[in-house]
Amino acid sequence: MIDWNEIWRKQQPRTFDEERNRSYWNKRAKTFSRPENVSPYVDRFLNLLQPEPHWRVLDVGCAAGTLAVPLASRVCQVTGLDISPHMLAGLQETCRAQNIQNIRPVEASWNDDWQSLGIEPHEVVIASRSVIVPDLRQAIVKLNRFATSKVCISIPVGTGPFDPLLLRAIGRPCRCGADYICVVNLLYQMGLRASLNFITYEEESGYQDEAEAFRAHQRRLGELTADEEQALRQYLRTGYIRRDDRWQRAEPLRVSWAVLDWSPVPEAPDRLP
Repeated sequence: MIDWNEIWRKQQPRTFDEERNRSYWNKRAKTFSRPENVSPYVDRFLNLLQPEPHWRVLDVGCAAGTLAVPLASRVCQVTGLDISPHMLAGLQETCRAQNIQNIRPVEASWNDDWQSLGIEPHEVVIASRSVIVPDLRQAIVKLNRFATSKVCISIPVGTGPFDPLLLRAIGRPCRCGADYICVVNLLYQMGLRASLNFITYEEESGYQDEAEAFRAHQRRLGELTADEEQALRQYLRTGYIRRDDRWQRAEPLRVSWAVLDWSPVPEAPDRLP
């Protein structure tokens, strides 16, 4: 039998270090609250989720409230879990500004003992664009344990949000992680029959100028060599244009996400080891 969990693990683009991940997302926290960078993804994900007023929702990898904030007015309660304290600080700031009182932020990683942090099972658990783990099977089991009615996750299709032309321009391989089909097949092997939908859109987020675009890409890419930095600047000069008073990619990046949801089942040794 094909080990889809092992395939997932081997195709992850980087080694997993919690402190490095925390530092990375802390550095990107400010960009998650900018209204001009909101994509169609949020509305489409919520349309697929179909929130109900009585739900308590556990949002795993909530960032600065991308989904938690719009969910708060549609459900009973949201618990926002994230590894980054800066992301959670942004979420709390938004809650204060908008007088949102039914979101509980919790600093935690995938590896932490969520129960010891006071997290109880919720009607619905979501992991939107946040299943960044070495052990996919373990993550699915954990999501399943904390959901009483539904689990809903989104996984990249192909290169997902990564710009393959940019990676090619700076000479880096496009190792963007395993495709969604690994998740579909692993869920099937685990006895979880998931519904599958797709969210596809053209990413139209932009920047004030070339300097801001450079800084944003630098945060995503991490440390750059001198040659990579020069190549990135050249790519931005040739691949971006001024449109609607924003510095944007000349050809909008087409992004696709697979959205899978399933009903949790009682754990059994032969299904959820």
